[in-house]
Amino acid sequence: MNKDIYELSYTMKKDLQKKISFGFVLVISVVLIINIISFFIIFSVRQTSSSMMPDIPKESAVLFTSLDRSFSRGQVVLIKKRGVEELNLGKKIIQSVVSFFTARQVSLYSSPKYMGNSDQIRRVIGMPGDEIYMRDYVVYIKPQGENLFLTEFELVSKNYNVEINSAPALWDSSLGVCGSFETIKLEENEYFVLGDVRNASVDSRLWGPVKAKDIKASALFVYLPINKFKFL
Repeated sequence: MNKDIYELSYTMKKDLQKKISFGFVLVISVVLIINIISFFIIFSVRQTSSSMMPDIPKESAVLFTSLDRSFSRGQVVLIKKRGVEELNLGKKIIQSVVSFFTARQVSLYSSPKYMGNSDQIRRVIGMPGDEIYMRDYVVYIKPQGENLFLTEFELVSKNYNVEINSAPALWDSSLGVCGSFETIKLEENEYFVLGDVRNASVDSRLWGPVKAKDIKASALFVYLPINKFKFL
C-alpha cells in the first residue's frame, strides 16, 4: 500500500513538473513571438529631438508599422540610420531575442552614435517625379505631369504644422540647414523628406533624396504622453 502511494505521489510530482515546464516554455514562447512581431511589424519609437515639433513633441512615443509601404505626401515616416550596414534577417532575429531577454538594454550590433547614425522621424514632402525647390523655408512643388508649382500645403491632404523660427539678428545664413535651394527633380523611387522644424532639422537638404528602401516604417500615431495623442 505504501509503495503504491509513493509511486502515485512520484507520478503526480513528475506530471506537475511537466506541466510547470510546459507552461513556462509556453509563456516564454508567446512573449518572445510577440516581441519578434513588434520588432519587425509594429513598434514604438521615442522622439528624442524637437525636429518634428509641434505635432510630435520631444520625448514623445510614436507607434510605427513596417507593413505600410505606400508612402504619400505629408506622411510621417522613419528613415533608417545612414552610413550603417543593414542587418540581415538572421542578425535581426538574434538582436530581437537579445533585446527581449535584456529588456532592450543590450545591442549586439550597435554603432557609436553621430549625426545621422540613428533612425530619424521625418515627413515625406516630395514624391517620385516631383520638381521641388525652397525659398525662405517655404517648399514649392510641381508634381509630375503638372504645369505649376504649388506650396506643400496646397498639395497635401493631411493636416500638420511646421515651425520656422526667426534667426537671431546678424545670424550668418550660411550656417545650419539651408532655407533656400534651387529646383531639383526627384527620380523614380526617390522621396524628399523634411523635419517639421524647418530651420533646425537634419533631413534631405543635407542627405539628398531618400529611396523607398531607406524608409523603415510609417507612423500611425503619437501615444505618449496621453495628452499629446494624435493620429499621424
